[in-house]
Amino acid sequence: MLKIYHAKNTRSVRIVWLCEELGIPYELKTLNFSPDDLQSKAYLAVHPLGKVPSIDDDGLILNESGAIAQYLLAKHGSGRLEPKSGTADYGKYLQWFHFAEATLMVPLGNIAQHSFIRPEDKRIPQVAAEAVESAKKMLGILDKELAGKDFICGKDFTAADIMLGYSLLLCKMFGLLTGEYPNTGAYFARLAARPAFQKATA
Repeated sequence: MLKIYHAKNTRSVRIVWLCEELGIPYELKTLNFSPDDLQSKAYLAVHPLGKVPSIDDDGLILNESGAIAQYLLAKHGSGRLEPKSGTADYGKYLQWFHFAEATLMVPLGNIAQHSFIRPEDKRIPQVAAEAVESAKKMLGILDKELAGKDFICGKDFTAADIMLGYSLLLCKMFGLLTGEYPNTGAYFARLAARPAFQKATA
């Protein structure tokens, strides 16, 4: 059975959420977001950087949330949660699927590192402040894209919404998802109301 290594409020939310949406059976290996668990000898054998998520699918170990999502969609999706491959809609889907991690998560990671995770003497307030401004700019772009849409690709919920939904969860936690972005706020509320999201974030 698929094993998912998971810690609360981390990128592994995406993988649990996706499995819940697709009905993929899995065994959850819950870790504490602490060096005792993530830097343990046992877990470093699974993920050499001591991060989450990781999966072990009958001996295949993967560590990148986007790659894991695409692998699980290819193996179990049967065309669900993504447009038809090779179409313009699929191109837009991929754009937002990867925007969530490659673009939006960069400033969010800097905010987390320099506001919460690093010891206080290792934090650089200017880095955090610049990251906040960068994240706000990206939220503005997203808010414009979501005008008149239920989901990022239109009326249909896709895995791109799962990728973005986790990033927006962090935005919410960091106090960035304000009334300045009404379309994005309403979009996130729709995502957060899904039972699979609630299971993944419990």
